[in-house]
Amino acid sequence: MKRKISLGYGHLKRYKQIVDILIKYGFGYFVERLYHKGNVPRWIAVRRIMNTSLTAGERLRMALEELGPTFIKLGQILSTRPDIVSEEVIFELSKLQDRASQFPLSLVEDALRESLGLHIDEDFKYFSSKPTAAASIGQVHCAKLHSGEDVVLKIQRPNIKGVVSRDIEILSQMASLFDDFYPGEMPFKVAEVVDEFSNSIHRELDYTIEARNTEKFRDNFKEHPGVMIPKVYWEFTSKTILTLERIEGVKVADIETLKMKGWDIKVIGDLIATSFMKQVFIHGLFHGDPHPGNIFVINEKKISFIDFGIVGYLDKETMSFIADLFIAGAKRDIDKIVNLLIEIDALSEDTSIRRLKEDISFVLNFYYNTPLKRLNMSEAVSALMKIAYHNHVKLPLQFTILAKAVITLEGCVKMLNPDFSVSDMAGQFIGEITAYRLNPRRILHEGMDYADNLFTSFRGFPRHLKNLLHKIEKNEIRVILEQMEVQKLAQTVREIGNRLSASLLIAALMLSSSQLIANSGDFQDMIQIKQLGLVGYLAALFLFALFFVDKYRRKIKKN
Repeated sequence: MKRKISLGYGHLKRYKQIVDILIKYGFGYFVERLYHKGNVPRWIAVRRIMNTSLTAGERLRMALEELGPTFIKLGQILSTRPDIVSEEVIFELSKLQDRASQFPLSLVEDALRESLGLHIDEDFKYFSSKPTAAASIGQVHCAKLHSGEDVVLKIQRPNIKGVVSRDIEILSQMASLFDDFYPGEMPFKVAEVVDEFSNSIHRELDYTIEARNTEKFRDNFKEHPGVMIPKVYWEFTSKTILTLERIEGVKVADIETLKMKGWDIKVIGDLIATSFMKQVFIHGLFHGDPHPGNIFVINEKKISFIDFGIVGYLDKETMSFIADLFIAGAKRDIDKIVNLLIEIDALSEDTSIRRLKEDISFVLNFYYNTPLKRLNMSEAVSALMKIAYHNHVKLPLQFTILAKAVITLEGCVKMLNPDFSVSDMAGQFIGEITAYRLNPRRILHEGMDYADNLFTSFRGFPRHLKNLLHKIEKNEIRVILEQMEVQKLAQTVREIGNRLSASLLIAALMLSSSQLIANSGDFQDMIQIKQLGLVGYLAALFLFALFFVDKYRRKIKKN
């Protein structure tokens, strides 16, 4: 049954707009090919491609900006996935600016009243009439509570959830069509990327998730005097409104102001880097987008991270994978690296193990003897991501978020200290990591967790053993082998058995016929027995002919 795009009334105009913009910026080949297959109505693809010499990355960025908030967010997420899109495209997508027109104060009042039952005049001592920033998802207003605290409120744009849901539904349909009709043209499933994006943007639309992330960071750094995380005001927070402590500071990007205050910007850069290392290697929870706009400098010895909409979580398995990968890389153990990728099911059917090993070997040997001071971590990470992209290797999502965060962080800190190296800082941080891991309290806590898991496993062992014995008693244990090599081996064994049986039958007929002819009695009996022996010879000859005919028929069929 031929599959077509579903053109519901509510989607007609948006489908048309998306297709027009894709064709305008030179991405209409997908629509045109679907049209020729009868999946898209002819009237959708009527505009001509723009005459331009821009690169594919530039055209994609411009198309996403024109398509609106959902597609801008898609581009921003793709810019964190160097295993999916090329470095040139990532460079352009990183330029995507999430700016939008302001919505009026009356809609802000409606949102506060409907979501929290609050009124600007009654529940705030001061509330700015104009937003300090406006993005596609929401806008930010400064305010002061009656208790005296200065706060900022992030207020979601009205009806944005409906817009996003509609666009994601359209994207999902188009992605499924692409995967169905053009399998293998991309090194990944387009529908999987859209599904991942859908989960990400829906999490971003729920401000309580960002609020919980903020609280986790605040708790992690509560004993760190050099890092400040804003406080969450839960009584003024909901799924569509987020209220945080207002941070008074200078953005990292404002280098001139930092210098004018007389602050040592290299010290600030080191503080940013060490705090990020702590997030990754100690807390297992790190800022997913540490660009200059998301980091404030309070003073020379204190910084603040903001905007925790995108964060990375490193569970024990991922941390173990990263550690093992790092050790294997340091030892230049290419086989170990490939085996680690196989263990996490990162390789696809299109991955060539030989080419993958060659690419990894080149990168390891290129960077192995490079001094830490001259090692550009972002280049090294980008090179590894290129290997993943060209060899169809799908890395864990958290790993790619971390890789992108490291690249962003190095660029941010190098604005303050051009000689900065993440690898150099990581070398200095190893001592702190080791001390943390050898902390007696942490070892005791992990030991108790291990003991509890072990006790739980032992407690359930008798029940599992009883179930297994019960199935064995009822003959319900079955072993299913589906590997192609096993099937081929079974087929070969059957063919050998058939040939052996035919050979034995032919040999038996010939032997028995020879015995009949040799042992014949009087003349009359001799004639009859020789005739019977001749029939046996003819039967053996016939079976012999069938044996060879079947053998060559199988050979021809196989070829």
